[in-house]
This record gives sequence, C-alpha cells and structure tokens, in this order.
Amino acid sequence: MRMAFWSRTALRMGGIGLALALALVAVSAPPAPGQPRPGGELVVAIGQEPDTLDPQKTSTAVTGLISRYLGDTLVTKDLKGNYVPALARSWKISPDGLTWTFELTDGVRFHDGTVLTADAVKASIDRALAPETRSPIAGALFGPVESVRATGPRTLVVKLKQPFAPFLDNLTDPRAMAVSPAAVQRLGAGFGRQPAGTGPWRFAEWRSADRIILARNPDYRWGPGHVHDGPVYLERVIFRIIPEDAAQVVAFERGEVLMLTAPVTDVKRLEQMKRFTFFRFLRKGVGLFMEFNTRREPFADVRVRRGLNHALEKRSILEIALAGLGEVAHGPLPPSIWGYWEGIKDYTPAYSPARARQLLAEAGWTPGAGGVLHRDGRPFRFTLYLAPIDTWRRSAQIVQSQLRAHGIQMEIQTFEFGTLLAKLRAGEQQANFMGYTYTSPDIVYLWFHSSNIGTGLAHSHFKDERLDQMIVESRTSTDPRRRLALYQDIQKYIVDRALWVPLWTNYNYIALQPAVKGAKVHPDGFVVLNDTYLQP
Repeated sequence: MRMAFWSRTALRMGGIGLALALALVAVSAPPAPGQPRPGGELVVAIGQEPDTLDPQKTSTAVTGLISRYLGDTLVTKDLKGNYVPALARSWKISPDGLTWTFELTDGVRFHDGTVLTADAVKASIDRALAPETRSPIAGALFGPVESVRATGPRTLVVKLKQPFAPFLDNLTDPRAMAVSPAAVQRLGAGFGRQPAGTGPWRFAEWRSADRIILARNPDYRWGPGHVHDGPVYLERVIFRIIPEDAAQVVAFERGEVLMLTAPVTDVKRLEQMKRFTFFRFLRKGVGLFMEFNTRREPFADVRVRRGLNHALEKRSILEIALAGLGEVAHGPLPPSIWGYWEGIKDYTPAYSPARARQLLAEAGWTPGAGGVLHRDGRPFRFTLYLAPIDTWRRSAQIVQSQLRAHGIQMEIQTFEFGTLLAKLRAGEQQANFMGYTYTSPDIVYLWFHSSNIGTGLAHSHFKDERLDQMIVESRTSTDPRRRLALYQDIQKYIVDRALWVPLWTNYNYIALQPAVKGAKVHPDGFVVLNDTYLQP
C-alpha cells in the first residue's frame, strides 16, 4: 500500500553536534556587525482591534495575523509555498485520502508549560469542531472530520468522512493552531484575552484600544526548517492599535512604529523618501466588495442586485479610493489565489448605466421627483454598513455619489469591526462592505455555503441547494482539473446571482524602518519574523 510521507528530518540540514556547536558560538561571542542581535521590540501598526485572540472563535483577519506569531500548526509552508513539517514532524495519508496519521515533534510545550501531546491536539481539534464553540472559520478548516484519535503520546490519527482536497492547505492556517486544553479549561471565556499556544512569542498583555504585547518564548526550538533553530531574536512584538491611517503614518515617520502596512495615500511619498524597505504583494483575497443581504428589501430581487452591478464604475473607485494601487475585482476570488478563473473579467457585469436602468425598471423602480427612483410610492433608499477603515470610507463616498446619479439614496453607517460582524451574522443589514484575506479558494465555503448563515461569514444569507452542492464537490474532489472547473462554475454562479458587487483588490505595501533586518515575506501574504532582529 503506497502512502504519502513527509519527514522533518529530510527537510532540515545539519546534525545535533553542529547545532550545539553553533549554539555555543552564539553564546560565547558577541554578534558581528550585521549579524542577528537578540533583544529589542518590534512595534507593528494595526488598524483594528481583534474581536478575540482565540483562534477558534475569531472571524477577523487581524487575529489570524497575530496568531501566526502566537501559535504553530501541524503543517506549515516554507518560503516557496511547499508544505513542510511544523508541530507534526511527519505525516502519512491513506490511499483513499480518508486517514491521516501525524507523528508529533518531540519536546514541544504550550506557553502555560503543559506538554504538547496527541491528546492535546485532539482536544484542540475537537473544540474547533464542537457546535458550542460556534467557530466561524476554524471549524470549517477541519472540514469533514469524522474522528480524531490519539494512538500514542505523539501519534494522532484523523479520520475523514470523505476526501477533503483543501485539508492539507487548511492545516497551515493560523486559526488551525493548537491551543492549550489546560488553559482553555482554566480560563473559559477569558481564553480569548489570554491565549496559550506553542508559538515563538507568548501572549503578554492586551490594553484595549491601545496595544497587544507578545513576549519572546525562550523555550521555542521547534520552528520550521526555513527559519533558524532556537528562540527568536526579538524580545517583544507590540501590535499598536491605530485606527486612523494618518496617525499610523505619523507614528511610523517618528520611529514609534517599525513596521507599517502603508496606506495607499502615502505609499509613493514614503517610497520617495528612500529611507524605508518595502515589501509589495497582491492581497490574498478580495479587498473590498459590496455584499447584499438577499433576505431584506430591496435586495431580495436579483434584478436589483444585478442593476447595482451595472451601475457602479469600479475603475474610478479604485483610482480615487486606492490611488490606483490595486486591481479591479470581478468575482469572489482574486488572481492571487489558486482557482481564480481568468475569464471572470469578461463574464462579470460591465459598467452600463442603460442596463442598470433597465433592470431596475423591470424590478418596478422608476424615476420620480428629482430623478429619485420610486416603487409603490417609496424612494429607493438603503443603508450600507461598514467598518471605520479609511479606504472603505472613501470607497463608500464614491459609491454613494455614483448611485445618487442613478436615483438611489444610500446612507452610510459605520461600526467597530466586531460589532459589524455580529450585525451581519444576525442579518440586520441591507448591504455592507467587507473584504477578506485567505489563502485558498475554499473561502467560497465560508462565504457562500448555507451552513454558515448566522454563524459564519455567509452574510448574504443566500440559501441555494445547487450552490451548496458545487461547493461541497469542490472540497471533496481530488482531481485538480475537476476542482478548477468547479471553481469556475462557482464563480460564474455567484456572479449570476449578483450576491456581491466586487470592487477592488489592493496591493499590500509593508514598510520597514532601516533598523529592521531579517524580515521575509511569505507567499501566503504575511511577514515572517522568526529571523528578524533590530540593528542599532
């Protein structure tokens, strides 16, 4: 019987003696100029406060980002995107793809001092899948898991109900990290404010509306093969919560912030200063889309949703709101994610005021006094919900102006991100702005499968048996060509039902102060900090 097999030993270089010798050198001699220096703190600006730091209960991208430094997953990816060992030093897969056996890395401890065992990983997966956890993302990552068994102290066997193509990739998501069962039990609901993983930094402090502080884990010696052995260099990583773009830039230019996702309005100016290092990459996800609640008027009518798709001129939104530093979005997947269908550019509704007027008229909306559209004596008026993100605000103002020209009155209401998500899950909105960051096309399950209505990210509240079937098949098919064909059909189907108006996908510009050395960009769209140090 032939099985897939992966081993940490085959992917790491050097023996125990060499590692020990290098460790002794590092201890006995001061670092040479340009060499890593332990210590210091890296201050990173973030624009929103997490809803929670519990990776199994979060629905925000910012928690996923922070979790990458707090925890480890069974499997990870190297800097070329290859799957490599992490908490699992090896794994094998049965020929039918249903049984996955993981051999865990020795000597791993959670931040609370408890040992990582197969039982602990089992408890972590069971918690993600438990209905009472109400996990909006993490539960979906494990898909059709039928059972999880610890067959030895460091041997974990996961049985799937059916083949699950995204499983290996999903295991690399930070929200699939192992969490300490002891800490979960001890802290209860408070775990989200004091998480305990196995990562290179430990949780230290959370000052609401101000900062989240992570402290170096001195015991960390189980990093993946693409980073150095042993504890990280940075003593602390501080995530400063600065909602306003302008305030972030001021703090960065003053040197108070060392790593910044540069606002699009400041990218060119900061680049021209020639003081900072920049990483640039297309976002792994659609940066902004208008999403319709299909259970609330006026967007229960697909003709209205299609009309708005024709009414908005996306290029000007991109140029004004994003200074052109991105790409027009056409569907639910961006070009940066495998599964994106190139033909969606021509398939998606084109800007056409005439076609927009025709569809809205078919739905009963006709011009009245002042050109405002009316139906049954009521004006076409709706409220757009969004978070206080500068690029979203600017985009909303442009959309508002464009729709006004079509006789549609759009009001704008802003909520803190966690509150916004709760309102969307409850279905309070008529329409909303949203964006996502994700690494695989399985995002369509989270956003469009009807099982996620009310608990996950299916904010359009759209229930469609055919769409559910296609999404399930895209997850269970093991033929890459078939999966690509399914994702093409899914993208077309979603566009046909006009659940969104996709607006733009931005380029991320990560700016670093000159003192920051050794940072690397991961192909999944984040900065690897394990080898990062500060040079005076």
